[in-house]
Amino acid sequence: MSEVMISIRNLQKRYGDLLVLNGIDLDVHRGEKVVVLGPSGSGKSTMLRCLNALEDADGGVIAIDGVEITDRKTNINKVREHLGMVFQRFNLWPHKTVLENVMLGQMVVSGKSEADARQRAMETLTRVGLADKADQYPVRLSGGQQQRVGIARALAMDPKAILFDEPTSALDPELVGEVLAVMKSLADEGMTMIVVTHEITFAKEVADRVIFMDGGVIVEQGHPNDVLVNPKEERTRAFLKRVL
Repeated sequence: MSEVMISIRNLQKRYGDLLVLNGIDLDVHRGEKVVVLGPSGSGKSTMLRCLNALEDADGGVIAIDGVEITDRKTNINKVREHLGMVFQRFNLWPHKTVLENVMLGQMVVSGKSEADARQRAMETLTRVGLADKADQYPVRLSGGQQQRVGIARALAMDPKAILFDEPTSALDPELVGEVLAVMKSLADEGMTMIVVTHEITFAKEVADRVIFMDGGVIVEQGHPNDVLVNPKEERTRAFLKRVL
């Protein structure tokens, strides 16, 4: 396998008395597609938010390309430049056009000029099939289109990896396919991806590795066929019975 890009050691996160992440150890290699499954409250989304420093870890070390983001001296914005995030609820600015939504991070975080940000935004909107919606506001788009704008926004930053936090769970079923198709194309191009999802078919088709989390720990991980077809752990089997 290629070099380790994302390294997590003994990651812990509490909300009050609740231990949400209890000693997560995980390496993600460059170009690897990792799908994370688990019931609600298992810590999946919290782990992603710690990776992007949207949540502060209470213990452990996270390193991205050798840079420890859990070190208080690290410039988190510099790390975020190369670590895209696609959210469950899209998180688009409603008062800005599609184009402006995709431009904003490039200008604020990366310091690009308006002209350069506009050019890159149009390139990524074209890539997700939404160049014709550039001047629309998010409210005029379907949920699937809004999520594709979210993916374009992440791509515009030229990320080394993209984190997807249940990107299809807020969508009507008929809109899920268009978002998964864009994600599959990114996977085919070799993008490093960590995807929290309940889309089992996507996991089987795209993932290099599937991780099952429950109770703030990694219960089981391995090749999709091993975890999804022949899981070793009873907790994994019980979860899959409910979702398949």
